[in-house]
Amino acid sequence: MAEINILSKISDDFLECAICLEPFKGPKILPCLHTFCKGCLEKCVTQQGKEQFPCPTCRSETMLPEGGVAGFKDNFFIVSLSDTIRSHKSLLSKGNDKVSCDLCDEGLAVQGCVVCEEFLCEECSRAHRRYKHTRDHEVVNMAKLKEQLITKMRSFKSSSLPVCPKHRDEKLKFYCEQCKHPICRDCTVLQHKDHKYGCLADAVGDVRADIEDRLEAAMQKIIENQDVESMITWKQLELEDNSKKAAEDIDTATEEAIKYLRRKQVELKDKLATVTTDRSKLLSAAADSVESTLLVGCLSSAVDFSRKIVEHGSDFDVMNVHSDITVRLDPLLKGLTPNIPNCISNVAFNPRSKDKESKEKEEDIIGDIVFEEMHDGKLEGEEKGAQAVGTYRVTSFAGWLTRGWVPMNWRGSTK
Repeated sequence: MAEINILSKISDDFLECAICLEPFKGPKILPCLHTFCKGCLEKCVTQQGKEQFPCPTCRSETMLPEGGVAGFKDNFFIVSLSDTIRSHKSLLSKGNDKVSCDLCDEGLAVQGCVVCEEFLCEECSRAHRRYKHTRDHEVVNMAKLKEQLITKMRSFKSSSLPVCPKHRDEKLKFYCEQCKHPICRDCTVLQHKDHKYGCLADAVGDVRADIEDRLEAAMQKIIENQDVESMITWKQLELEDNSKKAAEDIDTATEEAIKYLRRKQVELKDKLATVTTDRSKLLSAAADSVESTLLVGCLSSAVDFSRKIVEHGSDFDVMNVHSDITVRLDPLLKGLTPNIPNCISNVAFNPRSKDKESKEKEEDIIGDIVFEEMHDGKLEGEEKGAQAVGTYRVTSFAGWLTRGWVPMNWRGSTK
């Protein structure tokens, strides 16, 4: 049962065409060492319609040899192994007395040819011994054939040489060193007569050693590439982890920056509110001061009276109250009118310029409140009318507003 499982594994992995998924029929081996049925390759070439086509398995570009698909080497190893496995399966599954003759398909096999790997009935066995090309073959009974097939299966090596596809009566027992493939005796005097060749059995030792060296190098290369693949996989995972952490760090830093900006936003708005409130208080105080002195009312009343006297009074009336008008208006006219500067309402936000250097003060990361500072009627540190950035001084501005005019009582006298 274990041998049947081994045979099934070999058949599935090695003895089926990757195109048709059937046992190989006329297996041809490509330069990339992949094997396909001759018919399957011919269909691929016809579909491509070019002198080259991609290998159906590895996609390597393959040039058509002279003669087309037929010019590719036959995979004799696959042919031999397929025949051996087929015979072995037949023996294991049916038993010695139930195997049909491979030649006539009528009688039951009683013997088998070791060279041809065919089951023979009694009559076909006698004919096999009489036929010119097979009379030297070793024909054994079924039990011995089964034993030899099992031995052969364990080594996967066939002791028989395949027949030359060009000269069917000759075995491929020579090796052409120039063409790098086995040839038969007729080939040595026909197609390869001027080539250097030798006995296949003599050359196989060096060839096996050469293949073993290349196999060792190939296995080392496989290990190296597997290590690289593992490194790539590990680096990819590491990259993803580092990228994820970097993204999290970006989010954290951004949140901290936003919090910091929000704090600065609150500070700037508080500063703006302070400036606005202080100036509003000053304006309110100035308005209250003007109203409490009755300046406007006193002047308006005096102006109204004086205008009516001038416009409608007689000469006597004008002369009679002239001194009274003078006494009332002169003190009022000598008083200074409060001077409310335009700058008291000038307040704005100056955003930070994008081209500022990174060494800019941290508190200026957003920008600052811009307003005009005043001291004794002038801008502090600047010519009058210029702008300066700073904190508004309430006391100096309050003194500036009230400077230079004297409140009067209702009679026109100073308090």
